Amino acid sequence: MNFNYLKLITKSSLVLALAFTSCNNDDDNVTDNTLEVSKTAFISTYANIAATNYNDAYTSAVEMQTAINAFLATPSETTLETAKEAWLYARDFYGQTEAFREANGPIDNDDLLATEGQMNAWPLDEGYIDYVFDSNTHDNVNNGLIADDTFEITEANIIAKNEEGGDANISTGWHAIEFLLWGQDLNYNSETHATDYSVSGNRPYTDYTSAADFAERRKDYLKVVTDLLVKDLKDLSDTWATGGSYRTTFNALDTDVALKNILNGIGFISNGEVALERIDPAIDEGQENEHSCFSDNTNQDMWANATGLNNVINGSYKAKNNTLVSGTSLIDVVAEYDAEIATNLNTKATNVITKLNALLALNKNFDEIISEETLGSNGPAGQLSSALKAQGTAVADAASELGVSISIN
Repeated sequence: MNFNYLKLITKSSLVLALAFTSCNNDDDNVTDNTLEVSKTAFISTYANIAATNYNDAYTSAVEMQTAINAFLATPSETTLETAKEAWLYARDFYGQTEAFREANGPIDNDDLLATEGQMNAWPLDEGYIDYVFDSNTHDNVNNGLIADDTFEITEANIIAKNEEGGDANISTGWHAIEFLLWGQDLNYNSETHATDYSVSGNRPYTDYTSAADFAERRKDYLKVVTDLLVKDLKDLSDTWATGGSYRTTFNALDTDVALKNILNGIGFISNGEVALERIDPAIDEGQENEHSCFSDNTNQDMWANATGLNNVINGSYKAKNNTLVSGTSLIDVVAEYDAEIATNLNTKATNVITKLNALLALNKNFDEIISEETLGSNGPAGQLSSALKAQGTAVADAASELGVSISIN
């Protein structure tokens, strides 16, 4: 498995090309039929990207599942590290699929699959699942589901416990698996006894051997939540595939309905989700609101989310097998209506990548970056948030020009 594929392109290909040929077309010079064909082509490109991206998320999660099963069969430092690398690799593909959320599609439509909260809910209260470190007693506290012998570890029971009694009571998904692989990120250097943001969670592999309390229950729990995530991703991949149930529904949508759904998704995720829910609260309140805090993978989460949005805006997705899925972009469509609005969208989307690159170039974990700024201080995380908000507004302006209204908040 090439776990380093997307890590490498973080450095080599983050400056995404959003180039397009701008033509100053007036509405009088473009027929309604031409515009309808352009919209339809963009919608088709979106569906092809969504299907390929979800399939990549599923197949990479299967690779993660294989690595985790190998770790559970033979716990060691090596097998644990391989399982972690597989989580990181699969996470890159899933992160790009978030561009397809809030689009009235299967990921978060209650009448369809609506599995987003089961897969990616956060922030997670670690103590709800497993032991946590008590900074007062300097000891571990076991009050979670794993330590509760009365709780039977089954898929149905774990699903029932997800967000029971509170939003932070998360029992399933990417971040439950992340915590069970990495453990808490205490930002503590055990050698220097100082705060060290470069240190991520450091759960020992012996948590899964006879040396640890509840080792077998911990194994069972990790196995169940991993299998559940893979199953949910397979459902998404299957329903978006050619001939799949949602792909068929999507293809039958009125053009403007499909367009509204797509643009609402990328506008909201850019502004309302990544900027307003993932970055700003983390700057304001600290690490507890960091998206992938146990593994310190949040910078890469930002990369995946920004890239996923640009995949749709630019009409192009680099697949897991290195093939390029491409076609008509949103910028192409908007340019046929108004070149100025298309140029603005291109500029705002390019700026997101510029600000992302600036954040990544710091070579600091996200928790250290946000520890050095406050809301409104215009630090690198804040600048990325502002760029994402501006991109969301540019998407809304493009939607309005195309005759549909969306909500980005």
